[in-house]
Amino acid sequence: MKRAAPFVASTLLWCAQVASAPAQTPASEFYRGKTISLVVNYTSGGPTDAEARLLARHLPKYIPGNPAIVVRNMGGAGGMIGVNWLGQVAAPDGLTVGYVTGVVGATAHETPSLKVDATKFPFVAGVEGISVYYARSDLGISKPADIMSKKNFWIGGLTPDNDKDLRLRAELDLLGIPYRYLSGYPGAAEARLALERDEIQFTVESMPTYRVSIEPALVKTGQATPVWYDTQAAASGAPHPDAAGIDALPFESFYREVKGAPPDSDLWRMLILLKEIGGTFQRTINFPPGAPPEAVEIWRAAIARLQDDADYRADCVRTIKFAPRFLLGPKVEKIFYQSMRVDPALKAFIQDYIETGKAMVGK
Repeated sequence: MKRAAPFVASTLLWCAQVASAPAQTPASEFYRGKTISLVVNYTSGGPTDAEARLLARHLPKYIPGNPAIVVRNMGGAGGMIGVNWLGQVAAPDGLTVGYVTGVVGATAHETPSLKVDATKFPFVAGVEGISVYYARSDLGISKPADIMSKKNFWIGGLTPDNDKDLRLRAELDLLGIPYRYLSGYPGAAEARLALERDEIQFTVESMPTYRVSIEPALVKTGQATPVWYDTQAAASGAPHPDAAGIDALPFESFYREVKGAPPDSDLWRMLILLKEIGGTFQRTINFPPGAPPEAVEIWRAAIARLQDDADYRADCVRTIKFAPRFLLGPKVEKIFYQSMRVDPALKAFIQDYIETGKAMVGK
């Protein structure tokens, strides 16, 4: 199989974030007296929802006209119901914006439940993310390496073609750990409850929910153990500052400790692609196709200013225990669109892997 070209360099993103953000807020009264709907493609109470509500609370002061921003949750189909609504139904008048999870990965591997062309969505910003994998401690896991001796426990996710599910399965498969698979949970909260009920014993969650719900209620009480975490795929597996205090390694580092050098395989290449997509564009801020360019530029400038807002960052740390990192600018926008075009051979492998997952559910 033809090896996919390197996807993205972290340094490029950090440089783009700092150097390419809009310098000035457009002098416009486009939003005066208006209300903006911020569409979240998961149910309330999850990590995407938590981040969006913080954004809605603090962003209006940076938008000329100081409009109200109201969060609108549209969960279901692994997040694709909200994305489809954004692309098919939302009016392109600048008054609807998506704060969505998983759109890049769903487009890259052609998730069947995605019915819109996400490459037509105007891009505002990417939101970098970390996902933490954790297990019930009573599975016999008190430290990460204990997972290597376990088998046939239940893992749980959202849908077989969801980015989280694919990475969850791929990492266990790469480690050679046998497991059983449940999928179809509507969101993070439901998967967490399933783990608490012992319906599943291993799952993955992004940072807001991990820090706010899982770490204090499950990890610190000894009911769950973090095993590894994912971020932007770096070959070195270097620790991420947002993961400070989590007693686990990036998956690449964990793999090297227990297995040695990574394999030269389609499965590893798929995982790296998904981690780069999921880590760089865990969430994205997008307008519906055809939205006014003026509205897009207003939001880009507002997000650039929000990123340095001390009150916003303090509120984030107080509420979800970290401040989201927005990736902005023309270079990042170019990467956003390029990342949805995948080598056909690798795409075919991913689609076959999804079908294998569908056949595993509940067995």
